[in-house]
Amino acid sequence: MAALFTAACTEATPPIPIATLQLQPGLDSIEVPGTFSSWTITLRDNAGAVLQLKGRKLNWESNNPAVATIDSVTGLVTAVGQGQTLITLRSEGKTSQATIKVIQPVLSIVITPDSLDLPLTTSRTLAVQLVGPGGVALTNRLIEWFSSSPNVAVVSTSGVVTAVSTGTTTISVRAGGKQATAKVRVVAEPVASVRILPAGTVHVIRVGQAKQFTAECLSSSQVVLPGRTITWNSGNPIAATVNNNGFVVAVAVGQASITATCENANASILAQVTPVPVASVTINPQSLSMTFVQPGPLPQGQLLATAKDSANNVLSLQGRSVQWFTDNEPVARVSNTGVVTGAGIGSANIHVVVDGVASAPVPVDVHAFFSVLPAAPALQDVNSPWLSSVLRRAIAESADR
Repeated sequence: MAALFTAACTEATPPIPIATLQLQPGLDSIEVPGTFSSWTITLRDNAGAVLQLKGRKLNWESNNPAVATIDSVTGLVTAVGQGQTLITLRSEGKTSQATIKVIQPVLSIVITPDSLDLPLTTSRTLAVQLVGPGGVALTNRLIEWFSSSPNVAVVSTSGVVTAVSTGTTTISVRAGGKQATAKVRVVAEPVASVRILPAGTVHVIRVGQAKQFTAECLSSSQVVLPGRTITWNSGNPIAATVNNNGFVVAVAVGQASITATCENANASILAQVTPVPVASVTINPQSLSMTFVQPGPLPQGQLLATAKDSANNVLSLQGRSVQWFTDNEPVARVSNTGVVTGAGIGSANIHVVVDGVASAPVPVDVHAFFSVLPAAPALQDVNSPWLSSVLRRAIAESADR
């Protein structure tokens, strides 16, 4: 009796029956000739409580051994060929199934391009191709992207590389245990155009004055690119000069093409140098007296024009319009350089116009030689043979007066 009682007390308690059995794979695919055994098995009783797997008998089966085989006791799957198979798990009359996909292994990865220069503020997509056995292109694989220096350039899950700052980084792509890399150098964005400020194609600057210009280096999208070197040049420094900071000085009347160059791009404006406006004009001397002496050349005298600005500064006449006028040409003619020539006895008024501004008239007196000498009775004989015809005519006109 004692022995029977002892045996009854040591007999194992039967496990709680399985009501449901659920099988899940930890991945959706494996490569040939890979293996997999990380199954997720969930057992529940009639109340939905999870049951312990320990002590349960499991039986495994693959419905397509040409794709993958499975150990019936351990559940170890071995990939054989490309395709998919249904794995069946049985335990205590309950059944659950899961699908395993077998794919070709990735033998290599080709990334294109494998090196590139990427301008700042731009992005570029790297193309990647997975290569399987026999050089077959593989698709629908999990691909991971990495940048060794995200502060230089970052890469998205689709292989889009975006520049962050100048420098160098390595972009890596991984798939099926293989890896490929591409070297990316982030460079300053190239200059597409140059903009000169203030805007305008022609800028009028008076002689002796200056004007400050600035230039901006622009990208293809018209974004200002800071920190670039700009050089300035004058196509005609005789008319206008420019320094390295874009400061233009008008030197002489004329025009000069002012060019700003940034890398391989440039822009130009035209500096039109004009004279300072004339405010007043005077003539020196303020009167002119000339004497006829015959025989001999016609008498001449020089008049000089002086132009001044509104601040009473003397202006150069170079490049200006200077026109001389006489109101009595039979008596006094005037050249375009202010040379007055006596043409007959009498008086005339000469004035000059500089850039549209007229001077006050200057009186010119043209007289015969005798009129400046004391009266001489011996010369009253107009029939004297040694008197010239001009003097005889002048004496006769004087007698009439």
